[in-house]
Amino acid sequence: MAEGVASLSREALEAHLESVRFVEGAERGRWKILRYAWPHLFVRVSVTAPGATFAHDFHLECEGYPDPGPFVERWAFADDTSAGRRPPAPKPDSGSPGFVDALKDWHESNPSVHGGIYRAWQRLASRHNNWAAKRPDEAWHRNRNIVFIMEHLFALVSEQASWLASRAA
Repeated sequence: MAEGVASLSREALEAHLESVRFVEGAERGRWKILRYAWPHLFVRVSVTAPGATFAHDFHLECEGYPDPGPFVERWAFADDTSAGRRPPAPKPDSGSPGFVDALKDWHESNPSVHGGIYRAWQRLASRHNNWAAKRPDEAWHRNRNIVFIMEHLFALVSEQASWLASRAA
């Protein structure tokens, strides 16, 4: 039975990865799949803003997709052959307030468990302080598409690119 559910989850995610909206974002250079091995999806989100180009890698763990939504965490690949790793959280003075807040280290109730991206659309963060109920416009639900998360990641990376450009000016 569990294998059948996993198969349906995988089929749902792969259909969303092949959707016009996802492919269009990739063709526009907003994001690209670095590696995909069900249920793990690794993506790079890139932004070129006036005065700065910035990219960041993310790991999306999609077990059970679309309900619950993906667990999303910051990620870093050293090169195309590495497995990558979760880098340290950005320091407060190293980025825009929204980017730093979203990528901070936090935990739901156990300090030894990494909570992932701190936003209402992320699997663990959505439950923290009842965030999903307080922000239904930002919360994940089973009728959303993976593009919803990619657009939010793109917004975070865009905010950081703008912040970096303003510091360079």
